[in-house]
Amino acid sequence: MSLDAYGWEPFFQRQLPGPPSSETGRVRLATARKVDVFAEDRTVRVSLPRNVGAAAVGDWVLFNPKKRIATKILARRNALARNRPGHAAKRQVLAANIDVAVIVAALDRELRPRQIERYLTSVLASGAAPLIVLNKADECPNSEAAASTLRNADPRYPVITTSATTGQGLGTLEDLLPERGTIALAGPSGAGKSSLINAMLQSEHLTTGSVRSQDNRGRHTTTRRELVVHPKGCLLMDMPGIRELYPWSSPEIVDQVFPEISSLGQDCYYRDCRHESEPGCSIQAAAQDGSIDPGRLASFLELRREQEELERSAGERRWGAA
Repeated sequence: MSLDAYGWEPFFQRQLPGPPSSETGRVRLATARKVDVFAEDRTVRVSLPRNVGAAAVGDWVLFNPKKRIATKILARRNALARNRPGHAAKRQVLAANIDVAVIVAALDRELRPRQIERYLTSVLASGAAPLIVLNKADECPNSEAAASTLRNADPRYPVITTSATTGQGLGTLEDLLPERGTIALAGPSGAGKSSLINAMLQSEHLTTGSVRSQDNRGRHTTTRRELVVHPKGCLLMDMPGIRELYPWSSPEIVDQVFPEISSLGQDCYYRDCRHESEPGCSIQAAAQDGSIDPGRLASFLELRREQEELERSAGERRWGAA
């Protein structure tokens, strides 16, 4: 296959220093100091020296084909990232150079809209197009009602119900995927991301596992990110489950996730209103008269506080390193 089939485009071509003295490949699988890359005519395992940096699945790298050593990681077009747990401000790239992010939630347990809002915050920050999938519809008699709840809360993004077991909704999902593009499947452990990919590939390419019966939580079957080629030509990326996602984003992106709330803030009495207990807050007034959902408001305020603190911490780290 040509590099174009793996997502090569002019953005990356412009970064090559004249006639390339090394080969180019796209990272399909990454470990600490090794990457497997899709090269033009084969898959190659390449060493990743520390001075080259850390590569994420979806990155493009230059490598010496004889020594099989990476020499450069090309600049990313975009990245899906989070704040690494346990750190005030440490960015962890989950996926690089993606076009669509499929947020997968499972219907064999209580639907968590607040969790989906966190994923949306990360996806919009990356610049990828979000798509919401409610999987395991065969285990939920009210699957369409659950989907309607999300659509009514925010009709901007597609919400579809699927079942990797019965095949329900898979045709609709595949119709929404671009023929040429990189699609990352993200969501909590046990949502069925690997099963969905296997169903679309019509093969058992990725390992799947059961969930714990006592709480329906996954066992983190997927422990690595991996790119696989879909028959229609797009690339699918399976990602390990994340139970608590701390987005690497900004307060402005949070405003985009909750437009019906953030737009009310323009009418607050104080320009720097934090929408908590300040007098003349139009958002709190709307909460008191019941015109905005209290769950979405709480999520909006929590995410804004997190992103404001992230900006402060990141700024302090940059200042300290200067």
